[in-house]
Amino acid sequence: MGRKRLRVFAIVVLSVLASTLLVGASQARTVSAPSGKQNWVVSVGGFRTDADRNYVRLGYLVFNPADNTVAHNFWTWSQAGFPAPVDSGDVYYCGDWAPGTNPRNNCPIKTAPGFTGAPNGHFTGTYAENSGQVAINWTSSTVDGTTTAVNLTETWAVSETRPGLGRLQLVSDNYSITSGIAYGSNASLAQTSKAPMSSVRATQRSYLLEGQGVNRRAITNWTRGSSGALGVGPGWNNCDDGSCLGFVQYDSGCAPTSCCPPGEGYEACAKKIIDTGDRRFYYLSDAFGGRRNSYEFWCECLSYNGCYLGNSHVRPLLQVIDDAGAFQGWVGAEVSPDRTGTREPSGEYYSSFALVA
Repeated sequence: MGRKRLRVFAIVVLSVLASTLLVGASQARTVSAPSGKQNWVVSVGGFRTDADRNYVRLGYLVFNPADNTVAHNFWTWSQAGFPAPVDSGDVYYCGDWAPGTNPRNNCPIKTAPGFTGAPNGHFTGTYAENSGQVAINWTSSTVDGTTTAVNLTETWAVSETRPGLGRLQLVSDNYSITSGIAYGSNASLAQTSKAPMSSVRATQRSYLLEGQGVNRRAITNWTRGSSGALGVGPGWNNCDDGSCLGFVQYDSGCAPTSCCPPGEGYEACAKKIIDTGDRRFYYLSDAFGGRRNSYEFWCECLSYNGCYLGNSHVRPLLQVIDDAGAFQGWVGAEVSPDRTGTREPSGEYYSSFALVA
């Protein structure tokens, strides 16, 4: 072969190689987001049975298919930090209600500390999809203003519960999380995408519970479709200012051991719970930006007069919105430390969950 033909052959080979590399690079940059959905709300928990050192994360996941990067803005609460609930800024008051249907009026609705402000955590990293799963590698972590390099990996199973709504469930990780659930779409994560309380209340729907929780060093797993549901609809009362909803559940199973001091008077106290309908009060607030709501409930027997200021159940939430902009439920976290003054960490409640129709 002559020199000229050799030179032409070499140019052709190099051109083909360069073209192949460019195509490969282009493909690497354009791997789709999971289920084709870029914007997700996610709840993650790290729960233990050998120590009272549990934590939860609740936040947003944003996948960028242009460069295979992913960002996670979140609120995080650690049991070790005693995350005592705070007033959300929303006070429940309903002036128009049928007898027996309204929880206690003029009660501040509580939420987890920090949830009234911006997320206090931020992860960045990369992702790759393979065989119905997405692998995330977090390489940078910023929590409470401190940034560190990390090498945290998570693998999530990808599915689609209905057209326009993707679902992720944690499969494995290389650090300390034990539960994770996320729902995603291409709807904006801004407050403009959020459903107002009037829309949430408009139609009776059941939001199926799934996730994981811990109490008294025992972990409970909830499977979607077989672990109960939260029903919300016209039976809930509207706050006068439209910012919240309230509901009264009868025969709720409130335990006398939680409400009644031992000793003389215990039996009378237990009887009163039954005689007054064994009621539990629920409050749902929308006094936040982004996709945020917050949910609090407590047994009436803990405070027959006035608002209960003790160990209510406090659950910050993020709304699940599908591609069409329709509200489908929430992902959330329970952050309910013992606030009695003689703290018993093992009796506290922490959970990572979703409630989705």
